[in-house]
Amino acid sequence: MNKETLILLPTAICFIISLIHILFYKLSRKKRCWISILGGLVVLLSTIYIVCNCTWFLLLGGISSFFAILISFLGLLVIIYSQKYNWQSTFVYDCLLFFFIGSMLGTTLSPNLILFYSFWEFMTFSSFFLILYENTKEAKSASIKYLIMTGAGSIFLLFGILGYLSGIAGQSIFWKHLLFFSIIIGAGIKAGLFPLHSWLADAHPAAPTPISALLSGIMIKIGIYALILFYFEIFSPSWSIGWQTIMIIIGCLTVLTGCLLAIIQNDIKRLLAFSSIGQIGYIFLGIACGTNLGLLGALYHTLNHALFKGLLFLAAGVIIKKVGSRNLSDYGGLGEKMPFTFFAFFIASLSISGIPPFNGFISKWIIYQALLEKGTVLTTVAFLIAILGSCLTLAACLKVLNDTFLGVRKRENIQKESRISPFFSIPMGVLSVLCFILGVFPDFFMNNVFSKIVFAPEVNISLINIVNFYGILLVLVFFVIFIFYKKIIGKMSKKEIFTGGEKLEREIASFDGSQFYLTLRELPVLKTIYNWEDKGYLDIYNIFLKKIVPWLKKVFKVFEISFPTNDKNKT
Repeated sequence: MNKETLILLPTAICFIISLIHILFYKLSRKKRCWISILGGLVVLLSTIYIVCNCTWFLLLGGISSFFAILISFLGLLVIIYSQKYNWQSTFVYDCLLFFFIGSMLGTTLSPNLILFYSFWEFMTFSSFFLILYENTKEAKSASIKYLIMTGAGSIFLLFGILGYLSGIAGQSIFWKHLLFFSIIIGAGIKAGLFPLHSWLADAHPAAPTPISALLSGIMIKIGIYALILFYFEIFSPSWSIGWQTIMIIIGCLTVLTGCLLAIIQNDIKRLLAFSSIGQIGYIFLGIACGTNLGLLGALYHTLNHALFKGLLFLAAGVIIKKVGSRNLSDYGGLGEKMPFTFFAFFIASLSISGIPPFNGFISKWIIYQALLEKGTVLTTVAFLIAILGSCLTLAACLKVLNDTFLGVRKRENIQKESRISPFFSIPMGVLSVLCFILGVFPDFFMNNVFSKIVFAPEVNISLINIVNFYGILLVLVFFVIFIFYKKIIGKMSKKEIFTGGEKLEREIASFDGSQFYLTLRELPVLKTIYNWEDKGYLDIYNIFLKKIVPWLKKVFKVFEISFPTNDKNKT
């Protein structure tokens, strides 16, 4: 067997394991558990082997290898996590999970565009069934929305691919622009770019939590992979100067939309879903710069986002399992009940907010530098919006930390976790450590990893190290303050409260953090934005249902066709 044939070996292994789960569905849950874990490990090892020996056959060489290893690594952690989280699941879940991972690997390991698109479709359909897996009204509505939107995106992507393969891109500038526009739409829907993002905010909360981690951490990055493929390798940034402006504007709107809508959510998974949209905006800004420095920042943030967003969703899954609810209003005081989960969520929150010394700070720093080096008014505005987005992300994370771990306990029947399951602790622990290591030692990864993927331009590592030093001091000061609060102020806060000679209950005297953030809805500019969101004006799918579907019903009223309603929870 030649090396070109071996390229798809990890994908083939995933499909074989998926088939094993079907053929041996009567096996005990424990045996299926070990088949899944060992299978995930074999997939990771085979991916590393392919990357070391067959990189030159791939569409994007080192970049394809980077995405493939990221998929197989996070896939293994999600597989381990799933064995405890979905212990009562049937063989169908394991089958779909491996088929999903295999399809994502296939898109990045494909040696040509035809195979790339084929696996792209496999990925769409397998993720559709995984979103639908819990079979709730919410899952049905979200999965239909996802299938319709990503299906439309696939049509645009196919048009762009066929147009490029046919050679019409070189016939006139019109066709070149049209094909690139088609690629932006097709890949942008999968990536969750504004205004094509609405499926993401519904699908992530509806899917099982391990799948949410894969959707956010990996699948939307396949859209980013497609954008890098066509923007840098096929069409070239030097040609698309006008498109750079459009892409930077889209990136800014994506950052603002995701961060502003995340901060007002009460559903923890929906909040994390909107924050994913915001982080995709950062990656897109790096790509839009059209420079090696911007691409370096985009790739590094792709890696970092997969790590800290995967960690956030996995930690959220443990909380949901413990409390039995996704609403922040049902949480509170879980810090002492769930110390390991609290620590993991805290690290991920600082990482996604771009706080040194964690990994999110490094990648955002590089993207900031790429924007400023462009030196235009637009990129300067984009830089300021990116800074604002980080502040809003931090505010949203502080909201979750306060309402979940530091607030007043809402449910007294929650038992203290004596020992967290290794199926939970291992994936969360690994991701927590990596969030720290990739932030503290960025020069190692720049010189030994990313320099082999893309030409590594000069990054001011010494300045980053100085900022990281002060970041470490900041984190240590925070923990000292936190311990002081828990040991001294916390005990004092348990005392009875007297106002005007009248004793008040602690729950009445406290002020819910979520209620505080709802005051943002009344601010002049934000009030308009949030009203647009409530009315569905920021949801292109909703606009389609309100304007296009009624017209289609009139045209095709002779047929009995059932269309989705505007209600997010109904179909």
